[in-house]
This record gives sequence, C-alpha cells and structure tokens, in this order.
Amino acid sequence: MKKTTSTKDLLISSAGELFADNGYEGVSTRMIADMAGVKLSAIHYHFGSKEKLYTEACLSAHRRSQSTIFADVIAENPVLAQTSEGQAEIIRTTVFRTFHYHFRPDRPEWEAKILLRELASPTSAMTTLIEILFRPNSESSANFYRHINPEATEAEAAAWSDLLYGQILLYSMAKNTIKMLRGEDSLNTEFFHTAATKLARSMILEAGLPLPNDLHHDLQ
Repeated sequence: MKKTTSTKDLLISSAGELFADNGYEGVSTRMIADMAGVKLSAIHYHFGSKEKLYTEACLSAHRRSQSTIFADVIAENPVLAQTSEGQAEIIRTTVFRTFHYHFRPDRPEWEAKILLRELASPTSAMTTLIEILFRPNSESSANFYRHINPEATEAEAAAWSDLLYGQILLYSMAKNTIKMLRGEDSLNTEFFHTAATKLARSMILEAGLPLPNDLHHDLQ
C-alpha cells in the first residue's frame, strides 16, 4: 500500500520548493497553502507561523539529506579512533558518505537550494540552524582533527574542517556554472566519486595519517 503524505510533510515540501525559488520574503502563506492544496489554517495549526515553517523546511532539507558528520562514523565503530589507520578510515567514510548524500541523483533540488539561499542571505532562522546543524557539524570536525593532532590550533582545525564543507559548497553553489564550463553531464555520479577520492586523500595526508590501501593505489 502506498504511504500517504501527511499534511505537515506536504506543507514542508511545498514551502521548501517555494522558499528555495523565491526566498523567504517572496513567499506568502497563501502561496504555500495553495501549492499544498490545503486550507490556510493548516499552516498555523502545524507550525504557528510562516517563520517557523521556513525554519522547519530548512531543518527538514538537512535531515532528508542524511548528512554524515565525523561523530556519527566514530559512534558506529569507536575503536577506529584509536589508531592512525582507523582515523584515516573515519575520514574516508565521512567524505564519501557526505558526497553521496549531498549529490545523490534522487535528492529533490529544493533541499540543497533552500540551504544555499539561507547561507548566502541569512534570515532569523539562521540562529536555530547554527545551533542545531552547523555548530555540531563544525565542532565534530574540529574535535576530530584535534584528537589526531592535539597541538593543532583552533584555526588549523577549522581550516581542515572547511576542506570538506568548502568542497560541498563549491559544487552546490557553482553547479550551473561548472556545467556551462565542462559540459551538462560533467557533474555526474562518477565525477563526484572521483572528487570524494581526491578530497579524502588530501584530508588524510594533511592530517598526517597513512592512506588506506585503495587510496594509496590510486596514486600509482
């Protein structure tokens, strides 16, 4: 039996698409209700306000991306963090999962678009997003780097973390320009696998860790 989409989920998806295309100020609650095919009162019942619905759409876009952070991989197999080989595997796994989830072909376009819009022009929702999404991600990366290199400064740990998220932002924000430059099919699954391989290798070597065998073989 096909699962029926709840009114709340339908509102989030409809609002997400509209906000992604038009920005927060360019969308009214009437527009959202009409697109979702529900009564206007449903927005106030489920979310209370347009602002709260916008914040929930951003949070939902992040949750649906199934994004992985270093702490997630460590929690799955804590023993990996105890050796340099295991630490390298944590980096490799985190990078590959992050690329896969962010750039998987079936991901609705609005999910990345609404978060990119918010990053470029923060609204009042950003305070919530920082606390729930961005700070935990940043701290997880920085803490892991300092676990590997206890003498690292805060700036060094942050810059290392930015290697991953900076690459994700580049391919997300410059997607259309890259396609114009390299061809419409340039950002395909094979390319993102290659990009993840290059990035994982760079982050592992920069952290002073030994390369996993498969990444080492790619150098030859």
